[in-house]
Amino acid sequence: MKKFNLKSKKLLSTVLFLTSGLTILSHSNPVNAEACPDPSLITSPNDFGDATSFIATTGGSCYGTPEEYGVTIYKMGLCTSNPAPSSAGSAPDTSSCSFNFEKDDGVGEAASFAAGGEVDLSDTYSSRPDDGTYSFAYIEIKNSFDIKASYGPLGDSAETTYFTNGTLSEAGTVTGASTTPTASDGYITTTAPLTTFFGDSGEAVCSATAEESVTGGTIRAYLLDSSGTLVADDSSATECSGVTKLLGIMQLDDSVEITSSTTSVKTTFKVEDNGTTVIYDDVADGIRFDSGPFSVSFETSE
Repeated sequence: MKKFNLKSKKLLSTVLFLTSGLTILSHSNPVNAEACPDPSLITSPNDFGDATSFIATTGGSCYGTPEEYGVTIYKMGLCTSNPAPSSAGSAPDTSSCSFNFEKDDGVGEAASFAAGGEVDLSDTYSSRPDDGTYSFAYIEIKNSFDIKASYGPLGDSAETTYFTNGTLSEAGTVTGASTTPTASDGYITTTAPLTTFFGDSGEAVCSATAEESVTGGTIRAYLLDSSGTLVADDSSATECSGVTKLLGIMQLDDSVEITSSTTSVKTTFKVEDNGTTVIYDDVADGIRFDSGPFSVSFETSE
């Protein structure tokens, strides 16, 4: 469901993974995704008994590299104490935080990037964090992701390539070994919203928090409403209502320091082999796409 990683390097070089939520084949079947295999080795989406079908090879889901990945950023920074909201209806306590980017005006700053690319966030909203010893990393973004991705050609007889077509529950297709999808085929960005982390076993219920222990610390994610407060869990609803933001907090095993010698903090986004989730679609017996994890690194210079 959620894969996170944060580590220290030099004075500060941290990587924070956030996911768009648990990918499931149905309301009761969670899928743990790994990097997608070479599509030419996949002979069908799911021809039952086909050992090299997509579902047999991947379990129904895998992570791929999107051509484009878009997020809207409100805040990024570091905190000396845990800023997490204490309960449903409460807001994060950012009194101990120092932000290297902040545009929390309800609009945020849109950032779209490709694998291997860099994004320069506006200098107007960027600043150097205060000197201090920080035990937490903080990022707050809009609860939706813009994905443009394809997977193929498969090793089936038609040599099919699937691609995002603007509708989350669907995908477009082209055929032929040398054919790549274009805008004229309907190859466009699909917006993938996040409105729940699902239940512990993949149940389609409103769950507004997620947590995972990883090397280097513990990462926690929270769904916030338009007032910036934590949404309440609701086992009677299939998704949480009123969600507008996703908050990620990483508690570091080893604190990092910003000193008077620190002159800048560089932010880099990465989506290689994880920015999109490629999913078997049991309704259409095909393949479609959702968002996947992305990484944000903050690196100091002196």
